[in-house]
Amino acid sequence: MSGAEFLIVLGGLAVGYWVVSKFLFGQPREPARPEAVPASAGIDNPAPDGPAPTCHEILQVSPQASVPEIRQAYRTLISQYHPDKVATLGPELQDLAARKSAQINDAYRQALLEHNAAP
Repeated sequence: MSGAEFLIVLGGLAVGYWVVSKFLFGQPREPARPEAVPASAGIDNPAPDGPAPTCHEILQVSPQASVPEIRQAYRTLISQYHPDKVATLGPELQDLAARKSAQINDAYRQALLEHNAAP
């Protein structure tokens, strides 16, 4: 193979690579926008017709649970859904984790208030 043939083959490979890359990666896809995700798609939203979950349902404890049981359930759930756990993921998952964490925090406060108010 002469030098000219080698350059022609090398040029053909370069042009072919360029054409294929333009077809496969030519137009960048537009990322999904967070506002395009319906609010009802989150796992923390109750069914539209159903009642809102109670603080005990959110924390996955019985209504008769003691303070240490409530605290342990809170720590387990918040360790799973804390926004810092998904800081490297997409904005949709970060938003979902923030909403779920807020829901867990509110349920924890409510459960402690109900436990302290009980006779």
